Amino acid sequence: MDTSSPAVFVNGELLRRYVGQKVRAVVQVIRSESGSVIGKSTDDQQIVVKGSPPSSPLTTYLEVIGIADSENSIRAEVWTNFGDNFDAQNYNELCKLANEEEISVETQTPALAKDSREAMTELQMEVETTDPSPQEPLPKPQFMYRCKKCRRIVAIEENIVPHEPGKGEECFAWKKRSGNPEHVQCSSIFVEPMKWMQSIHDGTVEEKLLCLGCNARLGYFNWAGMQCSCGAWVNPAFQLQKSRIDECKSDPNPNPNPESV
Repeated sequence: MDTSSPAVFVNGELLRRYVGQKVRAVVQVIRSESGSVIGKSTDDQQIVVKGSPPSSPLTTYLEVIGIADSENSIRAEVWTNFGDNFDAQNYNELCKLANEEEISVETQTPALAKDSREAMTELQMEVETTDPSPQEPLPKPQFMYRCKKCRRIVAIEENIVPHEPGKGEECFAWKKRSGNPEHVQCSSIFVEPMKWMQSIHDGTVEEKLLCLGCNARLGYFNWAGMQCSCGAWVNPAFQLQKSRIDECKSDPNPNPNPESV
């Protein structure tokens, strides 16, 4: 069994030439069974692909690289989803050209052999870029913030209002200084106003922020602004104290938003 040479481009008709050798083929998936995939080659012949397909869902078209263990089956080593739209006819022409070049190149003049190889390379590049619907990258997990007492979601990462860290103690009046000049850590996060903050709708300028689920105090708001523990001013300020909430990393979810105003 020859596994050292590069994989040969094949369709259903050409597969029988390479039993025991490494091949590559694009298959249109018909059905998936335990330990195999039944598919149709680019020249409309049935091919059985043996092995364990990837755990991700299979797309309509699938490229496999492996050993041809019979005239109509491949034991796959590499599985690659090629999407749901693929130019099978173009790939089929590539298979024919690749095999014609391999069989007849020794009888061609050097110039003709070079032209044949260049044509095959151009066609291969065209086939590999024909999928118009590449899979989009999955969105990254984001942080969410929960009330420590009842675990209700009170904010997510996109609700955060960032601020430049202040200069620490020198930003505060003498009476408010803690005596630790190196303490510039933010003890709170600041967010945009959200619908669960019932007290902001009462017309008051400043008030406590209470959890809508358990009525626990989570922070404070002031439409005129507040000073963060790092010394920076945030205006207007809707403050959630880190000691009263938990920061959690969530799986991507299109609708975790606790609703901003």
